[in-house]
Amino acid sequence: MFEQSIPRIILLSLLSMFLFPDQSRAQVSFSVNVGLNQSWMQFSDPAGHSAEGNRPLTRFNADLLLHVPLVQGLYVVPGVRYITKGANLTAGDDGEFTRRLEVRYLEIPVCLTYKVPVSFGRITIGAGPYAAYGLNGNNRMQVYNGGNVVSTTDYSVGFSRDVNKGIYPGTRLNRWDVGGQAVLGIEFNNLMMAGVHYSRGIRNLDLSGNSTIRNYSVGVSLGIMFSREDY
Repeated sequence: MFEQSIPRIILLSLLSMFLFPDQSRAQVSFSVNVGLNQSWMQFSDPAGHSAEGNRPLTRFNADLLLHVPLVQGLYVVPGVRYITKGANLTAGDDGEFTRRLEVRYLEIPVCLTYKVPVSFGRITIGAGPYAAYGLNGNNRMQVYNGGNVVSTTDYSVGFSRDVNKGIYPGTRLNRWDVGGQAVLGIEFNNLMMAGVHYSRGIRNLDLSGNSTIRNYSVGVSLGIMFSREDY
């Protein structure tokens, strides 16, 4: 399946950096970015809870990126990203039941990026795959009655085939997520950076096979380049 090939694509992209001529390797630069992302899930569970009532979850993310030139203006940009994804889910006609699901990932994105010179720096446009490893997570369930919280229960997210260690009874979460992303940004002449990204998971994260759970995320970031190969 295509989703099973994405980790191989990422690995080959990372290994390809070491196959460039010595001159190209010397031009590799790197950057650090921090930002906020809003994530949500395509979510349909056995109880009928779906994307209806699915509100975005806003959390922090941080990236370390390499910028490896291929040909004039074209780069491969692999990286390591810490990111939290999830959703706020509401069930019931009056919102009597809510669930806040958060999963923290170590993500490896690889983008093929084109950088367009402008007077104030460069505009960057890129796209590519990502693979993400689930570190941990939590699931907060609250029950409402008459607009008041009557009970709150916190669960740890389990990455296991054990039916009692999932995000709720009967649903287990796959630790690995894979998907694609698109990025748009600006690299300023003073080495500051700003950008936006959108990612979409293609793997069904539910190991039980009874649900469909996929990650979606959009975010903004600010960063700094510690070197620029064109300087």
